[in-house]
Amino acid sequence: MTEQSEGWRAGDLAVCAVYGPWFNDGAAPIAGPEHDQMLRVACVYRDAPIGAGVCLALEFDEFPDELYPARDFRRIRPDHRPAADRRIVAMIKGVRVGAPV
Repeated sequence: MTEQSEGWRAGDLAVCAVYGPWFNDGAAPIAGPEHDQMLRVACVYRDAPIGAGVCLALEFDEFPDELYPARDFRRIRPDHRPAADRRIVAMIKGVRVGAPV
């Protein structure tokens, strides 16, 4: 896996790392993410024609039917570590602290 691809998948969360404006292939301005905006990836396109070349591109739930270069976004890596705090675990399971978990 290359650093650029970072294993992007639909459903991933991404943060925009660049400042606009955004343009379509015809060089017309389009609506797009703002710097530091968090977005959900709808689809990942390998070798998508963007600008004068091809690259890994992302489509977002918030901006359907538009593609953005993956290099302009940071993937938010989910934290899969188990919760260690007894109160957090109890809250997730919907039980009172002190009750058997």
